[in-house]
Amino acid sequence: MEKIKALITGGTGFVGKYLVSSLNQSGEYDISLFSADIRDKSETERVVFSTKPSVVFHLAAQPFVPRAIEDPWETEEINVKGTLNLLESLHRLGTPVRMLYVSSADVYGFQKEETLPLSETLIPKPINPYSGSKLAAESYCRQYSAYDKNLTVVIARPFNHIGIGQRLEFVIPNFCKQIIQAKTQKRDFIEVGDLNPTRDFSHVQDIVNGYMTLVKKGEAGEIYNICSGKETSIRYMVEELISISGVQLEYRVDANRVRASETSRVFGNNDKLVKLGWAPKCNLPETLKEIYSSMENDKALFSH
Repeated sequence: MEKIKALITGGTGFVGKYLVSSLNQSGEYDISLFSADIRDKSETERVVFSTKPSVVFHLAAQPFVPRAIEDPWETEEINVKGTLNLLESLHRLGTPVRMLYVSSADVYGFQKEETLPLSETLIPKPINPYSGSKLAAESYCRQYSAYDKNLTVVIARPFNHIGIGQRLEFVIPNFCKQIIQAKTQKRDFIEVGDLNPTRDFSHVQDIVNGYMTLVKKGEAGEIYNICSGKETSIRYMVEELISISGVQLEYRVDANRVRASETSRVFGNNDKLVKLGWAPKCNLPETLKEIYSSMENDKALFSH
């Protein structure tokens, strides 16, 4: 059987590596990784025309909120212009393509608590340049999917996802690193931001399984949440990690770690994706143990 030609943008990132591994394991795909600056229109077109994909997973993004606040122009260039470059290149290619656009649950922004769990029918209310850029890119995806009969674009809104290999600026690896350093340096505290907000955490593999389901079964122009459907506080996460470490630590609030605009409660409704046959398998305590153990055994992480 002929393999499906798949192009992945952002394939070397945290989630991208898990996606590439899963696609390879499936044996169904001939994979090309996007090897260009997505902000460059001609380079993007070159990659698309040379690979001629029938499936595209668009993961490439500037994903870090503080960086987006610091430099909104860079975030817009990558997340919006980059997506537009890719869509236009696929449009010009003129052959049937199914594209998965990876947006973010961040686009929901501030919603009233009575709207929880968050569903795809809610009106998004982005509260930072990152979520604003993702929503703008969603709009382009729906437009191209509507008027190009060859281009089917499905939109994923993943909620918080964690796993081995995530960048240290994100909350769970940051907590792990601080706890491990406190343990080895005989320090009795770690620094935290606001621990009261709740989030919807999934194992990165659950997210990837969602992507693979959507690229096959998702409807054109439709939006799908990928989430556990469960609400977990940041406080629970840090206390669970401290418990896993086996040491007693206090946490001190560092004002620099507290975001000015922070949504207090977030968890999603995953019914729409579940109807396509996807199901979350993440066990949160086990996932945290997996991440902590991996980082504790990573000598290179603490060699500088």
